[in-house]
Amino acid sequence: MNHITLSGELGSGKSTVANYLISKMPFRIVSAGLLFRQLAAKHGMSAKEFNEFIESDPKYDHYVDDTMAELGRTDEKIIFDSRMAWHFVPSSFKIYLYVDVDTATERIFNDTGRVSESYSDKATARQEIIDRRKSELLRYQNFYHCNLDDYSNYDLIVDTSHATRDEVNELVFNSFRAFEEGKEYTKIWLSPKSLILKGDEPDDPDAKLVINKKDGKFVVESGFSKVKKALEIRKSLVAVDVVKCS
Repeated sequence: MNHITLSGELGSGKSTVANYLISKMPFRIVSAGLLFRQLAAKHGMSAKEFNEFIESDPKYDHYVDDTMAELGRTDEKIIFDSRMAWHFVPSSFKIYLYVDVDTATERIFNDTGRVSESYSDKATARQEIIDRRKSELLRYQNFYHCNLDDYSNYDLIVDTSHATRDEVNELVFNSFRAFEEGKEYTKIWLSPKSLILKGDEPDDPDAKLVINKKDGKFVVESGFSKVKKALEIRKSLVAVDVVKCS
């Protein structure tokens, strides 16, 4: 496999994972986010302002997308750090990184390297992260008729909210190796802290862990015993069998 695509939430650790992967394998990184931040700075705008600015004009998106698609047709080993690369580079290992908004706020607010994403306080940062996310979802839905939140688009989904950097890096690397070798691997890993248990649910240790993702929340439909056990032993990630998006 010559191409890997990294999509996901703001502050989910895409750059960290990409840099780890190139330390282990002969790939190079192409980052749409970096390009957009440079364009935002050039226009004297924050990332959120630039996203809103281009909602009605797809030319900047098309420029990045055409570049991704063209590179995706080459034999060069590339990791695409881009929200939409999975769509424009279909022959790739497609990774999606999730992070809850509070963790994302802490990471982005404290990241001095994000020049075009600096905020005066955490409350402002949190709201702008939420607003930018909504703007991006709307833009991609309007321009490409794609839903970034549909997990069936991806080969691997990892919740980075409460896992360590090393845990996430190793999980992604090992999953890619398994995919490349045609071996079975778990495709969805979420933090048990991100999962919502409702009421006195049945406790079947053999039930599949099925999650219903609705309005940005992960509600457990079955597999309650697995979640409870993961919380008890303080596991940072739990293997999920199915995520329904409603």
